Amino acid sequence: MDEYNGFSEIDLKRAITPDIFNLILFPTEDCNFRCVYCYEDFAIGAMPDWVVNATKALLNNKIPKIKMLQLNWFGGEPLMAKKTLLDISQHAYDLCQENQCGISGHLTTNAFNLDVKTLTQLVDFNQNRFQISLDGTKEHHDTTRLTRNGRGSFDKIWKRITDALNTDLKFNFQLRVHLTALNVDTIQEFCAFYEKEIADDPRVGLHFKCIEDLGGNDNKDSLSKLGAGELRQIATDLQNKYQPSTSTNNYICYASKPNSLAIRANGNIGKCTVALSDDTNQLGKINPDGTIEINQQKFSTWVKGFSTLDKWQLGCPHSYITAQNKRKKSSSGDIDIVQVA
Repeated sequence: MDEYNGFSEIDLKRAITPDIFNLILFPTEDCNFRCVYCYEDFAIGAMPDWVVNATKALLNNKIPKIKMLQLNWFGGEPLMAKKTLLDISQHAYDLCQENQCGISGHLTTNAFNLDVKTLTQLVDFNQNRFQISLDGTKEHHDTTRLTRNGRGSFDKIWKRITDALNTDLKFNFQLRVHLTALNVDTIQEFCAFYEKEIADDPRVGLHFKCIEDLGGNDNKDSLSKLGAGELRQIATDLQNKYQPSTSTNNYICYASKPNSLAIRANGNIGKCTVALSDDTNQLGKINPDGTIEINQQKFSTWVKGFSTLDKWQLGCPHSYITAQNKRKKSSSGDIDIVQVA
């Protein structure tokens, strides 16, 4: 059999094998943007030197034991801590070269600081896949994806994208196009602009995503006037038109994978990049010598989907855990302390 409960056998194996290590790093949790719907609070700044050195020590110990290292850079805006990002990337790349270990890298970035020099350095270390968010046309984007000083950001981001595409560097840009009730009527205009300007380059593609209320903002009402189901259908139709998925298998979230961890800028360890303030996502910490301390009970809750092969549990373990907690509170009447099985 090559499929189990709708999950690909190879995807399941890759998610649990100790030969692969998926490490999510927050070189900073600060950001040069203040997007109106952002859920982050920016309370934690740049990764201090001791966490940088501890991360390198962790990689020193881990890389000789694995066959593939997958680095994923998150924030805040990771390119605000460019020195740290490049330092750890080079360290990891050199170690992987020495130990015949594969390495790949993915950045979730607003691309404001992604000049060609920086892109070249990242590509040299196999950090060459990028998710870049846009909120449709310039007119709409510049009302929602604002810089910290309140200015629009579309022109600068688009220039970074086109400058990159004018090189012969090998990379992939996934442009994540956000849909809200406020911009849905202009998305086709943006798509026409994309087709005219850059669609012919195979290094760039589109991914359509509905903005969700993930907390941490005061604009949720203005972003949800159109029904969520209607927005999702529009996003699905656009995705099928511009970049349809070739897979019919169920999705496995990185947070549900036993071989995936996130190290935040302060050295705390979690699983999810969204539920940053949730106690269930506070799993432990990295020590200065590179060893890690993990609450095994919490960890097992995040990866339990591999014992059930439940689509929801593996596809979004955070929402599943949250629902289970609410159910337990409702049945027990306990509103303070909840034990997750």
